[in-house]
Amino acid sequence: MRREARHSGGGAAGFSLVELIVVLAVIGILTAISIPVVRMFSQNDLQRGVRPLTSMLRAARVYAATYNVNTAVIYEIAPFPVDDTILGQTVRVLSGAMVVYQLPKDAGTSYAGLYVPTPQHGADFQPFISGYCVLLQKPPDSYDQPPSGLKYNVTGDPPPDGPDYKPFFFQAADAGTKELGMAPVRVYRSYIDPQLAVREAEFAAADVEIYLGHIFDGKGSLLSDEDKQRFRILFAPMPDEPREERMWTSKTFDDLDLNLWKSGTEQGTMGYQGQEVTIYRSTGRIKTGSLQAP
Repeated sequence: MRREARHSGGGAAGFSLVELIVVLAVIGILTAISIPVVRMFSQNDLQRGVRPLTSMLRAARVYAATYNVNTAVIYEIAPFPVDDTILGQTVRVLSGAMVVYQLPKDAGTSYAGLYVPTPQHGADFQPFISGYCVLLQKPPDSYDQPPSGLKYNVTGDPPPDGPDYKPFFFQAADAGTKELGMAPVRVYRSYIDPQLAVREAEFAAADVEIYLGHIFDGKGSLLSDEDKQRFRILFAPMPDEPREERMWTSKTFDDLDLNLWKSGTEQGTMGYQGQEVTIYRSTGRIKTGSLQAP
């Protein structure tokens, strides 16, 4: 005769000691991996966000070499300064980019030598992915070091080229952005066909603006007055993001540890997260690399 299974209704509730130990161990493992998982997603965002920038740099280099004409990637300055959670001061950042090429300097027109948008890429800045930017600081030489100081000056004075130019952001002689491979680029953002002389009547000199940009010559090389063979910029989270989103650390994010790191006293304990973009001067080659801690 088959015996019916008995079910006891009075069993003890809760975890046994062994089960409790297992649960606590699992919680500990999940806690330990939670920060690396967050960083993994942040790093994925960085890699995804930097691609449009590197694509534009490569496109400008190819355009320059193909058509034997100076071509630049120019950068849009974020309209408002932001508070930097690491530096503890207000900074400016680059929030977007676009590709422009230089009209012939000997065209005999008012717009000769100016840069205008390429027909392929349009006249609008392409904004970087939300929450990310290009920092106007020289990237650190090692992933665990602080970056160098800010590489720009902001001035409301008109540049020496004359009052007709209306730059929102102008690179002064000692600004330091040339250390990033950048140079001032005079841009007229309306499309101009140099073959059509009728455009001369429509040209408005007051609409010319000056932007920071990386300029490639007809050989595909980066134009720069700096005696360097490679230039680096840093694509990273916005400066006003929490420190935990912008950095990795083996310690805490309190002010004491941060100030020791910035002073160089405790290098190796923390560092920036970001994608480093390197431009090689002679060849114009573009290379990316991560500042993420190994």
